[in-house]
Amino acid sequence: MPNTALQTVQSIADTCRTATVDGIELVVSRFEKNDGYPFIDTKLSTITGENFPEPADLEADFRGRSAVFGWIQGRGLEALAGHATYLAERESNAVLAARCDRMLDAVATRIAAFAAANRGRFVFLFTPDGRPFRCGADGRREYVSSSDVPPGFADLFTAKGLAAAGVRRKRSDWSALGIATFRAATEAINKGTFASDQISFDPKNPAVPVPGRVAQGPWMIALGGYALLCELFPESEEWVAGGAAYLRRVVDRHVALCDDGPLKRFDFVEAIDVAGKPWMDQGKIVQDPGHALEFTGLAARFLLNAKAHGNRADFAALKKQCQELLPEVFLAAFANGFQPSVGGVCKTFDLVARKPINDDMPWWQFPETLRAAALLLRLAPAHPRRDEVASAAIACARAFFGPYRSVRPGLFYQTRDARGEPTPVVPATPDADPGYHTGLCLIDVVDACREKR
Repeated sequence: MPNTALQTVQSIADTCRTATVDGIELVVSRFEKNDGYPFIDTKLSTITGENFPEPADLEADFRGRSAVFGWIQGRGLEALAGHATYLAERESNAVLAARCDRMLDAVATRIAAFAAANRGRFVFLFTPDGRPFRCGADGRREYVSSSDVPPGFADLFTAKGLAAAGVRRKRSDWSALGIATFRAATEAINKGTFASDQISFDPKNPAVPVPGRVAQGPWMIALGGYALLCELFPESEEWVAGGAAYLRRVVDRHVALCDDGPLKRFDFVEAIDVAGKPWMDQGKIVQDPGHALEFTGLAARFLLNAKAHGNRADFAALKKQCQELLPEVFLAAFANGFQPSVGGVCKTFDLVARKPINDDMPWWQFPETLRAAALLLRLAPAHPRRDEVASAAIACARAFFGPYRSVRPGLFYQTRDARGEPTPVVPATPDADPGYHTGLCLIDVVDACREKR
C-alpha cells in the first residue's frame, strides 16, 4: 500500500536537493578561496551574506578567523563526509563530491592534529594554532588547558565528524580517534561528569550549568552519534546496544507518558532534577520545542539504522513503543512551538502556562523537523496521525524555504524574531551552519522519500 503521507512530503524533495547542493557549494567554495586557512569557514552574516569584519583586537574577538569553533569543525566534518557520499552515490555529482573530499582531507588532518596536542580532547573555542580559550569575565579571551575542561559537546560533535571522515576517506586512524573520543564522551555522560561547553552569545539563551539540573541534550546528541555509528559500522552490536539504552533513558525520563499535573501526555521536558522530576524554574517547566522535534528525528534515524540485533525481543519492544510514541511527541512539540502567523518555532515554551518563554525562532529547528517528519513516516507508516505529521512538514518547508531564505543560495537566516524579522541573535555560534542541520537533515528527507531506503 502506498505511503500517501510520505508522498506528501516527497513534494518538497527537489527543493531539499537544491538547498543541499547550494549549501555545501557555499562551504566548499569559501574554503577553496581562503588561502590555506585549514578550517571550515562560515564566518559570515546570514542576514547580509557578507564576511564578518576582521577585528582590531584579537583578544576580544569571538567572530573572526582567529576564533575557531569546535562545534562548527566537528559538525562540518560530518557534513562534508555525508555530502560527499550522497553526491557521489545518489546525485551523480562526482565533481562536487571530490571537492568535498579534498576539503575533508585538509580539515580532518588539522583537527586530528589538534587532538594529538590536547590529550585527545576537543573544546568549544580554540585558536588556529590549537590553544583552547573561553570568554573571561572581562569579555576577553581566557586561555585554558584542555585537561581543565570536562568532556562536552565539542567532543561529541568532533567524534562523529572524525568517525565519518575516517570511513569516507578510508583513514582508520581518524575513525579510531573518533570512536575513542565518542566512547570517552559517553562514559562521561554515564558518570555525570559531562558538561556543556557552550559559551552563550545570547542573554535570552543562557548556557550556564545549574547544580541539580539534568538536561536531555547530551543523551540526545549521543543518540545521534549512535545512529551514525550504526550506519557507518552496521555489523557492530555495540552501537545498537548503546543507542537503545540512551533512547530508553530519554523516553523514560523526559517524555510525559500520561497527564501528570501541569504536564500533558506526550510533553517533552528539556531538563529534570536528580530525582527524575521535571525541572521547575520560577514556576516554569521548560520545553525546547526544537530539541523535542530533533529528538524524535534522531531516535527514528537510530531505529532505522540499527540492524545488528534488531530481531532481539527487547529491541523489538522498544521499536514498537517508539513507532507508537514518537509521532505523538513530534506533534505535541510542533503544536507547542510552531507560530503559524509568522512561520517559525519558538526557542522555549513553558509547559505550565502553555505559552512561549523565548519567542525568538532559530533556523535549525526547521530542517530537523523536516528530517524528523520524513523518518517518522518511514518508521511508522501506519500511524493513525501520519497525515498530521506530513502536514507539519509542509508547513515547516513553506517557512524554511520562504521567509528564512537569505540573500545567498544555500544560506538561511540564523534567527527571526517574534514578528518574523531577521535578527542578529546568535543561537549557538556566530558562524553559519556548515551543512550539518541544513544539509544532513535534508539529505535524510530526500533519502526517506525514495522508494527504497
